[in-house]
Amino acid sequence: MINNIKATLKRQSFHGAIYVENSNHFIADLQFGYQDINHSIPITEKTLFNIASLSKMYTAVLLLQLVEKKQVGLNDTLNTWFRSNTFKDVTIEQLLSHTSGIPEYTGNKQIKNIEDILQIAEPDFLAGEGWFYSNTNYVLLAKIIEKETGLSYEECLQKMIALPLDLHYTTTNPNYEYIAVGKLFDYRFNKFIPLKDDPIFKQIDMHDFYGDGEIYSTAKEIAQFLKGFIQGKLIPHKLLKLALTPSMFNKNYGYGFVIGEDSFGHTGSWPGYSAYCHYSFNEEKLIVLLTNEEINPEYEQQIVTYLHQPSNSDEIFAPKHPKIIHLNDHKKMEGTYELVDEYKTRFTIRRAMDYFIISFENQHDTNLFKITPTLYWIRNTMSYINIEENMFIDEGIKVPFIKKS
Repeated sequence: MINNIKATLKRQSFHGAIYVENSNHFIADLQFGYQDINHSIPITEKTLFNIASLSKMYTAVLLLQLVEKKQVGLNDTLNTWFRSNTFKDVTIEQLLSHTSGIPEYTGNKQIKNIEDILQIAEPDFLAGEGWFYSNTNYVLLAKIIEKETGLSYEECLQKMIALPLDLHYTTTNPNYEYIAVGKLFDYRFNKFIPLKDDPIFKQIDMHDFYGDGEIYSTAKEIAQFLKGFIQGKLIPHKLLKLALTPSMFNKNYGYGFVIGEDSFGHTGSWPGYSAYCHYSFNEEKLIVLLTNEEINPEYEQQIVTYLHQPSNSDEIFAPKHPKIIHLNDHKKMEGTYELVDEYKTRFTIRRAMDYFIISFENQHDTNLFKITPTLYWIRNTMSYINIEENMFIDEGIKVPFIKKS
């Protein structure tokens, strides 16, 4: 089985690390490619990957440990720790479950400190009356953890999670010698490039925030964390059950964990990195995937599907990077659009050289690449725009849009 997995992933040019474990004690802990391609340094079991939003699982557990000690209550409000008239009644539970209504900080150049958003932003919806995935929630939770413990987030991570689970590499302060250097893909010249050479992502504001991301780890240690969590080594069963109870506004998210019908885990992405972890109760199967390359999310999803059933899965067929069609005259696409949904989400499309840039409010700009005569792909997502049908397509779900200007 291990040899089949290794051969398939090599054939598909996968670079990164995977960990697979099941109830039959089958374990595959495999590494592929280079942690730093410029210096031909191979990925090993000690290589550290930026796990991006998988970090939210760790932040949620740290906070719930404080709940267990009665240092923090789930119904405690933000005004206990921060000054804000607009968001003073937002609760810990609402931060954990993404029902706070506090907007996303990413893409907002006015935000220097995370507390700034509590002073200048307007809510996306009234607290407890909607759901929106906002990284801001988990940065605020990290600050609350620090305020309540008197320790840094890193010190809490080491003392309250790494030490009890015997994790030696999981950290927010990695040794550069072991970091898997992230690479972006240049779709114009079909080659990998460093972040600083990408015309879009090099402009991302690198806030010095954590709690929503910024943890580095290995595939094996993420697996150890998931097992320690479900075995009750970090929080008691009653809080574990709460963490895996979906919000009334989103059946697939609890407190820091993505929830399936019989599973839990999380996904994460950051320029040059992608991460996935999944624990299945029925199968008693655990899968972790980490990569330090920008790849097509559909390609990644098919690799994950293969890892779930490597003995009878179809061969992976999605391209690692979609082929891009160069633009001709498409001025009619430029403008502002609005989705016909409950939030009336707006986005803007503008031309830049031989590609389009799409911008959503409080989100980083990204490329909008033409992949068929009528279909445009939003880079590094599973979202598309069909310009002829005026349809926004997100993971197969179609939402119509209208042009506003």
